[in-house]
Amino acid sequence: MMNLLIVDDEEIVLDMMRQIVNYRDFGIDRVYTAGSMAAAIELIEKNPVDIAFCDIEMPGGSGLDLVNWINAHRPQMVKLILSAHNDFAFAQRAVSLRCFSYMLKPATPDSMADALRGVVEEVLRLRSDKNLRTMGENYSRTISGEEEADAIETVRQYIDRHIAEELSVEKMAEMVYISQNHLTRSFKKKYGKTVIDYIIDQRLALAEDMLRRTGKTVTMIANDVGYFDYVYFSKLFKRKYGMTPREYRMMVKK
Repeated sequence: MMNLLIVDDEEIVLDMMRQIVNYRDFGIDRVYTAGSMAAAIELIEKNPVDIAFCDIEMPGGSGLDLVNWINAHRPQMVKLILSAHNDFAFAQRAVSLRCFSYMLKPATPDSMADALRGVVEEVLRLRSDKNLRTMGENYSRTISGEEEADAIETVRQYIDRHIAEELSVEKMAEMVYISQNHLTRSFKKKYGKTVIDYIIDQRLALAEDMLRRTGKTVTMIANDVGYFDYVYFSKLFKRKYGMTPREYRMMVKK
């Protein structure tokens, strides 16, 4: 799960943004709001925040000023600028400050949903990169010639623990200091399937279990197991189980 902060000096905008979508559908656990740069900084310093949507024009410090502060103090946060002005100079400045996107106000449910899908995927990507680096550093301290075979098991365990996140064969190979081709060949030899096929099988098995045990929507389940493209998820599920996720849920409920 992750937390989102929306910063805007207009209370009516904050009220609208709180209600515009169901944030939990996108994996957002908490939605914080702040009416100024100072209030936003105080909130960030006291709470874990993964994503910040910042209005540009605010008294006491603009959204761009806030992004500057975030870059210096919370570089892993994903930032998105909100603006009522379709101004290229503002957008260019936002890009230079490493903002993920620039969204025009007033937001609509569709534009907000598109923005959330993008920033959530970016948070998951950053988390995955951080975990890969940490595991790689730990592995490099213990690896020996005899333990190279254990690299394949390390990758399998990593996949199981991060099944809902973006998983790159190339990055996992770098994590355990072997080539991508070597990882692919060795993984298939040890587990009887490629890395990609293993990831798909694990995700679909988890989705199948959630369809039976939970009341979550099919779209939510697809997101929970790492698929933000429902059509692709449904196609993979049907290929394995012979029916769509919705058909499967109807069958198990009978």
